Amino acid sequence: MKTKTRLTITLSQDLLTKVDSLIDGYSVRNRSHAIEGLVRQSLSADVKLAVILAGGTRKDSDVPSLKKINKRYIFSIMIDQLKMFGINRIIVCAGKNEEKMRKIFGDGSAYGVSIVYSSEKKPLGSAGTIKNAASLIGHDSFLVVNDNTLTNLNLDDLLEFHLDEDSIATICVKPRMSEKKYGQVSLHGNKIVKFLDKSETEGISIANIGMYVLKPEIFELIEENKYLSLETDIFPKLVKNKKLSAFVFQGSWFDVSKEISYKEAVKNWSNYSHEKLF
Repeated sequence: MKTKTRLTITLSQDLLTKVDSLIDGYSVRNRSHAIEGLVRQSLSADVKLAVILAGGTRKDSDVPSLKKINKRYIFSIMIDQLKMFGINRIIVCAGKNEEKMRKIFGDGSAYGVSIVYSSEKKPLGSAGTIKNAASLIGHDSFLVVNDNTLTNLNLDDLLEFHLDEDSIATICVKPRMSEKKYGQVSLHGNKIVKFLDKSETEGISIANIGMYVLKPEIFELIEENKYLSLETDIFPKLVKNKKLSAFVFQGSWFDVSKEISYKEAVKNWSNYSHEKLF
């Protein structure tokens, strides 16, 4: 956890009134929290759009981000985290879950963000879904988050890392030593140069936490109106051209689609909620 330094600042009363108006008791708890959030937004890397993959698989019926922690939807926690890092535009790819998400979160105005929904006539997979939303995403780099991902990753660190890399995609991974069930990769510096079979002994074990930063060039690799996965269909193509980077972090991560991990998040999330996470 990063240490913090206490500062004393002087603000005019009208500016202080505007700062106080940001305090809601949840995502912004006090003046210090509000000021820190404003500073983070002004200094954050130039990625202003998040695409949330909330459609699940062909067989899923539950929406992980509609589970609750401390009586709050996980998706609302995700929204607050994105806002703290200056991301106020959200595209929700919810597939068959779109009606559920729309009913609760609408256009996002009640949460201080803009939410638009990318509709699908049929399941398209993580890559196909993003291709389907290309016209909404535009021509800038964007963040992609699976809606089962809850983590205390510092988003500024991830975005700055991606901007420093000459890669089309950056995936966020967490080391899982001696746990080959999560998959093996071979790294050369920050680049993923090979996905390995679980029987191979080289490489390192990692968990893909379901968070990516992508450049719009990714669309050129994805066929339209076809079920395709980023992880199995697109990322291996990037590996061949050394255009896939791995951001390795040691923080906490919960896959809330899995009952054991969700229960752990419910139990422990309060230990992290006083920090600016994600």
